[in-house]
Amino acid sequence: MQISRRILSGLFAVDVTVAISAYVAIAVLLLGDVILRETGGGSLWGAQRISVYLMIVIGFLGLGLAAAKGRHLRPQFLDHVVPARYSETADRIGSGLMALIFGGFGVVGVQFVAEAIEYGDMARIIDIPLWYIQLVVPYAFFSTALRYVLFALHPELRPQEVLE
Repeated sequence: MQISRRILSGLFAVDVTVAISAYVAIAVLLLGDVILRETGGGSLWGAQRISVYLMIVIGFLGLGLAAAKGRHLRPQFLDHVVPARYSETADRIGSGLMALIFGGFGVVGVQFVAEAIEYGDMARIIDIPLWYIQLVVPYAFFSTALRYVLFALHPELRPQEVLE
């Protein structure tokens, strides 16, 4: 279980670090772009497009971060159908199903990236292969699937669900 806890902590640290770095980069890019435009210096080349790509990365990383903090939206209308004595089993099954769903999306994400590589898709304006950016798609789905696998194996590691 200690290894599982370390894996979850490592995934969270990586996702948070990348997401915060991307937010800071967006702020710097857009602020710089606005300042240059307002002072008559033109604009910052590619700032808006790069910011959009970074926002996509942040959005996908949010999948794992939401799972790590018990903040995924889910229907609750069947919560009281399962008797309390089976709640741990139900949680394990639910986490296992989520792992399968996210794993399936991860496979689709790999196919998505493979097609971008095959067709030579390029990111407009910044002129880099689009698949560099798209790598976040399978990463996000597979890392979220891994989290749910670990929650199924060790329900005590699953975060308390936040109901708002």
